[in-house]
Amino acid sequence: MDLKHLLKILPLLLFSAFSQAKMQQLEPQVLLKLIQDQQAPLILDVRSTGEFQQGHIQGAINISYDLLGAKSELLNDYKNRLIVVYCRSGRRAQVAYQILQKKGFKQLIDLKGHMILWQQRQYPLVR
Repeated sequence: MDLKHLLKILPLLLFSAFSQAKMQQLEPQVLLKLIQDQQAPLILDVRSTGEFQQGHIQGAINISYDLLGAKSELLNDYKNRLIVVYCRSGRRAQVAYQILQKKGFKQLIDLKGHMILWQQRQYPLVR
């Protein structure tokens, strides 16, 4: 995602504090619109492989949060690009967010409500 597109969605971002780290949050409807417009950033699902296979957001890649420290090099091309992180409820995404921050990733956004809210709103899933 280029700067022009980021600036378009910036007003739609919510800011929220989780523990010590400040995490930016993206509303699910904004992510859905970006996906529909084929302008989605990297979407990182940090749930288990089994959970991912049961249903995930279109375009998401899966690296379980507990493997992220060892596999973060797979994301090195995205160190300075936007990454939306999600899990089921937010706990694992928070851990992943902190791991990626420590590894030098700069543009991380937490998906507000995570998979729970996505499913409540009956947004599409890939199975």
